[in-house]
Amino acid sequence: MNRQLLIIACLFLALAAVPAGAAPPSSGASQAQVNGIDDRITNNLWAVTDEYFHHGDYPRSIACSRIVVSADSQYVEAYSDGAWLLESTGKLKEAEAYYQEGISKNPKSSFAAHQLGFFYFNTLKDYMSAVATFQRAAADPDCDVNDWKMLAHSYEHIDRYDLAVSTWQAIKNRWPQAPAVQVNLDRAQAKLDAQRASHV
Repeated sequence: MNRQLLIIACLFLALAAVPAGAAPPSSGASQAQVNGIDDRITNNLWAVTDEYFHHGDYPRSIACSRIVVSADSQYVEAYSDGAWLLESTGKLKEAEAYYQEGISKNPKSSFAAHQLGFFYFNTLKDYMSAVATFQRAAADPDCDVNDWKMLAHSYEHIDRYDLAVSTWQAIKNRWPQAPAVQVNLDRAQAKLDAQRASHV
């Protein structure tokens, strides 16, 4: 099923709901009605995706998540959950491609970038790719402290303690109440000091 089929189904339902002899709705009202039906179908399908997940039927859950994003490419949770299931079942190349598709369809979503970055960091241990992806997430207007924290951790894993320290300091300045920042900053600073001392 793709977006065109969903829209055709929505139009059919919308037209069927108009009483005989009633004046047709304006184009704006029709579009709003179609959008509302489209949203309900997508949300109901997402609920089915969740049911498959809780029953352990991961292939069907992944398939449903793909249908959801074909109907609504901004449904970033469907990309994230579907890719995570692919990752969890050992299909790492498919998972990476699905995470990347989520970013390409939602270039301003720090959530989508964060999910791919965490995949690089935690699963593939590809810290250079994690750095690049978390840099992207941290640059998005809707980023949060966790995007920045993961960027700092990623810098440490590529021995860029100077950048890790400056990132932890930026987090401390921007989110003064964020937990565990000072202990991470102190650790990164100690590693930076040791790195500099070894190069003397």
